[in-house]
Amino acid sequence: MAQLNRVRLMASLKFLVCALFYGDYPALAGRCAQSLAALRATGMVDMRVGLNEVSAASAALVDAALPGVEQVRAEPQLYKYPMMRRLVHGYQGDATHLMWFDDDSCLDSGLDVARWLALVGQRAQMTEGTTGSVYRRAQSDAEHAWIRAQPWFTGRPFPAETVFNTGGWFMAPLALFRRFDWPPLSLRHNGGDVALGALCHQQGLAVLDCTGGVAINAGDSLAESTAPRRGFSEPALGLP
Repeated sequence: MAQLNRVRLMASLKFLVCALFYGDYPALAGRCAQSLAALRATGMVDMRVGLNEVSAASAALVDAALPGVEQVRAEPQLYKYPMMRRLVHGYQGDATHLMWFDDDSCLDSGLDVARWLALVGQRAQMTEGTTGSVYRRAQSDAEHAWIRAQPWFTGRPFPAETVFNTGGWFMAPLALFRRFDWPPLSLRHNGGDVALGALCHQQGLAVLDCTGGVAINAGDSLAESTAPRRGFSEPALGLP
């Protein structure tokens, strides 16, 4: 019976895979695009990609790896969260969950992608919140004031550290994004992952760990969170 229930759960899950490419970084663009191509080859996902000020060399690699995949191109760039908003809320298909990639995240080489997709899908279905690599960060008084002003704030006391999934790769139900109109129009580039963790805390939604098979914000060594920061940077949530 338990196995039958797992099969039924997976039958109801489908990922919208979205990725954000930025700038003139063809090695990263090609690495990420090949991972997306492997996911697409399973026939089990929908896909949309965003290109923020992407160079001709990087765009050519994305186009070659992902022919026919819907793209949103921006010159000048929209920054991360306005692009995420376009990719997610512009989607009209039947996927149930978002799987997000920054362009410096990729799948491990030699991965059985279809099996991995089924496994992470099972994990994602265990929460109405988010799933990915878990981090913790104390938020500032200014961030707390921003949270209090949000329509999803419930008055739940702030934790000493907010638990969140780092934004380079994560999964979330599309219903979560639609219910709370996430990401908000006020969010531009930095701090959105911690803010989404704060939303989950306020709403009593679990933030789960799931990391195997994917290198998140990875440099050449493929170790997590080793990729150099690139492009635009700002204080969390654009706050002073």
